[in-house]
Amino acid sequence: MNQMLRPPTPSTTLDVDVMRSFVAIAEGGSIAAAAGRVGRTPAAVSMQIKKLEETMGRTFFDRTRQGMTPTADGERLLEHARRMIELNRAALQEFSMPELSGTVSIGVIDSFGGLRLMDVLAGFARSHPKVRVDVSMNTTVHLGPLLDSGDLDLALITPGCTEALRETDVILREEQLVWIAAARSRAARENPLPLAVANDGCAWRQLAADAIRDNRIEARIAYVSDFDEGQLAAARADLALAPMPRSYVTDGLVELGAKDGLPPLGLSRIVLRLGENPSQAVRALAERMAETYGVCLSN
Repeated sequence: MNQMLRPPTPSTTLDVDVMRSFVAIAEGGSIAAAAGRVGRTPAAVSMQIKKLEETMGRTFFDRTRQGMTPTADGERLLEHARRMIELNRAALQEFSMPELSGTVSIGVIDSFGGLRLMDVLAGFARSHPKVRVDVSMNTTVHLGPLLDSGDLDLALITPGCTEALRETDVILREEQLVWIAAARSRAARENPLPLAVANDGCAWRQLAADAIRDNRIEARIAYVSDFDEGQLAAARADLALAPMPRSYVTDGLVELGAKDGLPPLGLSRIVLRLGENPSQAVRALAERMAETYGVCLSN
């Protein structure tokens, strides 16, 4: 349990650059991962967080050998930090950028169709009312070619077997992929092991297939859905195990691993990829999306 060390004084202020580092650690799970995303050394990021915790009189991260995860106080601060970053971006754009217009076509995977993306798009619409944003949801195997053909201006994808990670991709989030099952799962004891996965071309499916093959585990595809909720529904119903990011483990679901005879799955990445010769409007939206995740979009 976090203990109050010394409450902040009325004159205490929070630095936006520190908030970027704070968000980057929360998203990346470590000082090292955050340092690369915010363009600072690990020592500098560590010092920022140490000073932040001392200033606020709270412990914002649980530190384990596996990495760093936000405490309850950290989760509370995280929402404020994201809003501070967004407000800072909006204020700077309001006075430093020319009025933008045009259309931006963005493609997103199901894994990224959540509230945070909607908040970013809503804020962008307020600061750039003359820019029309068209959003479509699809799988990475389809979004990659649509971006390369010019049918999309930018896309949020999970690179893997069909879409390799490119040097120009901006990694927004890295997260451990795990085996998700119903609590006290019977499916986890079946042979062959029943799996809930997306269609061919999904990076998560490929990571699971590689782990199963390398460890000589008998498995079968029991449920196929390109939508995350479909795979989770199969896991909740104890029809199959779903290889998905750790953050998907919610009420009624558990994470299985080595103690259950299951191999590690590797990392899942969500990246931002821009098409060729992005317009000012496209780049403005890309920068806002990247900064929301504590990432600096390189020039």
